[in-house]
Amino acid sequence: MRLIFDCLVLEITRRCNMSCAHCLRGPSQNLDMDPKIIDRVTTQVDHIHSITFSGGEPSLNGAAIEHFRWASFFFNCSFEYFWLTTNARMFKENFYTALWELYSIAGDPEACVLTISGDQYHGIRSNRAMMKYQDLPFFSYEKMDDIPDGALLDEGMASINQLGAYQQVNLQKELQNAEWDNEGDTLYVGDTIYINAKGDVLLGCDLSYKSQKKHAVGNVLAEPLADILRRQLPQRLQSA
Repeated sequence: MRLIFDCLVLEITRRCNMSCAHCLRGPSQNLDMDPKIIDRVTTQVDHIHSITFSGGEPSLNGAAIEHFRWASFFFNCSFEYFWLTTNARMFKENFYTALWELYSIAGDPEACVLTISGDQYHGIRSNRAMMKYQDLPFFSYEKMDDIPDGALLDEGMASINQLGAYQQVNLQKELQNAEWDNEGDTLYVGDTIYINAKGDVLLGCDLSYKSQKKHAVGNVLAEPLADILRRQLPQRLQSA
């Protein structure tokens, strides 16, 4: 069974160089994604339309982005474009280089995005980081605005600091946008799939580290990703 993803999110680190009062993840942790997790994904997935690198602060683990570039090429896992946000607190050369190299092999490079968290919670940014990142052809200003009142999810630090305005309801229980190809050996997954730094698989990305424990549907280090996702299919698709 092969997989095609519309949107895959890899939580490449739980480290962070900030302690934002609103962070939905919660307190940072000294944990980076094991390269084995990236290998497990890229050996089973044929194509990813959109790959997002999440954190933590993604710039603290540029090595994971570089490893994804190598693994996606070596294991023939193509992708169209990437998307990620940095706090630009400091400039990280290996992160910058890894993004340039990943951009060079993207199927749709014009859709690639690096943006900076410029809201009221993220504070001072490095002048050098701002200068270097803004010069990239895939830089975007889309996350540079303040977060409106009432827009914070009641998870992680936002919950601890009583800043969360709403709670997540009706968390996804199964894949809602999936279908088999005509031969029945490749599964197209239109849902967002989130794989955290521990290898846990989740059917959504807006969860704190604490909540992720409760809602994980499997772990790619323990069993094949394809088997995990097959269990999440609606009953009508289980028999393919």
